[in-house]
Amino acid sequence: MVKDYLWRQRVKFESTLALSMLEPWEKILCLIIFSLLTMLVMIGLFQYLPQHVMVMQRRAIYYLWGQEGDLYRSWVENPGLKEL
Repeated sequence: MVKDYLWRQRVKFESTLALSMLEPWEKILCLIIFSLLTMLVMIGLFQYLPQHVMVMQRRAIYYLWGQEGDLYRSWVENPGLKEL
């Protein structure tokens, strides 16, 4: 039962990516390249994305409210909504 399920998943995977027409060494090469590229993208996302989100937040605050710096800090220091 588990063996049949795994075989069906393998057939779906190979037919979706057209790996069923490749030789075994070509399948391995394609999967290694795909795995390496996926790993590089994930590492880049985890290392670069948090910093980029902060930059995007600062730019959005500047474009929306026309001031640099942390908008939340200015709200805490000046509790009134004078800025808006």
